[in-house]
Amino acid sequence: MRQLEQLSAAALKFSLQLDSKLLFQDIAVEAARLLTAEQVLGYSMTDNRLQLEAWFPQVESKWPNVDNLSSDAQRAIRHLESVLSKPEVPNANNLRNSIFIPLVGTQNRLLGLIEIRNKRHGAFFHQRDLSLAVCLGRVATSAVDRARLFERIEEWSQSIETLLSFNAAVNQHLQPQELVRQLVCNAIGFIDADGGAAGIAVQNDAVLGMECDGFYFDQVWQPFSRRWQINEGVPGTVLHTEFPLLINDYAAHPLADRELRAKFDIGSCICVPIKNASEQVLGFFKLHRRTGKPIFTWQDAAVLESLGNTAAVAIENARLVKSLERKNEQVKNLSAAHVRRLEQERQHIARELHDETGQVLIGFKLRLQLLARELTVDQVSAKRDLETMQQQLSDAAVRLRDLAKRLRPSTLDELGFEATLRQFLSEYRRQVDFEVTLEVASQLDNLPSEAETALYRIVQESLTNVAKHASAQIVAIRIFELDGLPALAIEDDGCGFDIEQTTSGLGLIGIRERVKMLGARVAIRTGKGKGTQIEVSRIPLE
Repeated sequence: MRQLEQLSAAALKFSLQLDSKLLFQDIAVEAARLLTAEQVLGYSMTDNRLQLEAWFPQVESKWPNVDNLSSDAQRAIRHLESVLSKPEVPNANNLRNSIFIPLVGTQNRLLGLIEIRNKRHGAFFHQRDLSLAVCLGRVATSAVDRARLFERIEEWSQSIETLLSFNAAVNQHLQPQELVRQLVCNAIGFIDADGGAAGIAVQNDAVLGMECDGFYFDQVWQPFSRRWQINEGVPGTVLHTEFPLLINDYAAHPLADRELRAKFDIGSCICVPIKNASEQVLGFFKLHRRTGKPIFTWQDAAVLESLGNTAAVAIENARLVKSLERKNEQVKNLSAAHVRRLEQERQHIARELHDETGQVLIGFKLRLQLLARELTVDQVSAKRDLETMQQQLSDAAVRLRDLAKRLRPSTLDELGFEATLRQFLSEYRRQVDFEVTLEVASQLDNLPSEAETALYRIVQESLTNVAKHASAQIVAIRIFELDGLPALAIEDDGCGFDIEQTTSGLGLIGIRERVKMLGARVAIRTGKGKGTQIEVSRIPLE
């Protein structure tokens, strides 16, 4: 009856312990107390290997001397799991008899072993002791299974957090080489490695290979520039097999890198390919542990492959962003070249209209004047017709001159932006029924010609939009300095519009494109009944 009470108390004690290592120590203590044993050893089963986890009694907090398992334990292990190697355990030379209890969980999984050695006072274990040990083993099995389940849940939770933080970290880097470096730093902390390297798959002269530019060890990136072809070294082998590679003894392995082997203390190595959804290898990362530390397992490989999948998405995103940036740059350059060509054509047409066509009209006018002098006094009707034709030619010349100015004012090239803008506004005020003011509070002498042209066209387009849509009374144009650079603001008191719901017309699109080509910034502020303000800032001086 007393032993059952002790067994129940032990079961309660086991159920409160969620750390499997401490649990094995509790099991050893309770087994020694219940069965009055001289020594109890507890072995845990980890990665298909038995490891001595706890023993009782402990002497000076030191591990006992190490020797082979007892013959009883060896026979039990051979019976339960023939593939297990013999682990090293404390000295078992002075055994009289022992009880060996396997801890077999669900699906016949071997969780560990409890070895109870030598009954005290020189006695031997009997059948009642064996039955009590079996009961204790069943209680211990349930407790160990539960503790490991909680530990696995904790590992899963940490894995999810690590994956989420890693995913956030890698997506901050758009350069693939920087991205895989970030992968190495995260993976090292995740599986307790001491160093590592990573690289990207590249193709030069139709030859696919792996490239790496650094080796991470002791929290410092060391210079390490390498290129491996297929089947060359560890990365080249992974590129060929497209499968993780585990090396238990890196120094003795034929694929080991001589420089790494000479400079760093490397015991085991794991190399994992980074593959996209199409199973295409985009790169690799390999991690190292120092000599004497536990070797990498296939469970580590599975974890690292999940990190590699996240990195693969980020690498492809980085390449897509890079490709999109190149395309955008090409479109921007093409658009800028188109605008420059358009301005050149406008300048050419304006010059042709002003110089050649204008000269032809002036020639016609002079010929008409000469012809009028040759008419007699009584040819009044003919003189009147000639005067009408002269007036029409004069009007046509004025319209051509105005058209030439609108196409490309010659003063823009000769006198600059401010003088041309003042001349334009002086003539524009006579054509509209609203007031236009100009305030210049910044020097514009050092503006490049493309910026002068762009700002002049922006003012033109803005005033056209005001005349067509705004119903404004006042338009204020200001040229000022903001953050040490010129800025332009055009503001009206018109009806405004809802910028979120209104589809931008060609005028606003043209303004945005010109500002973008300048490398400046544009802000359009408006609202129904609130007028409109267009501000172009940070206009570069180069």
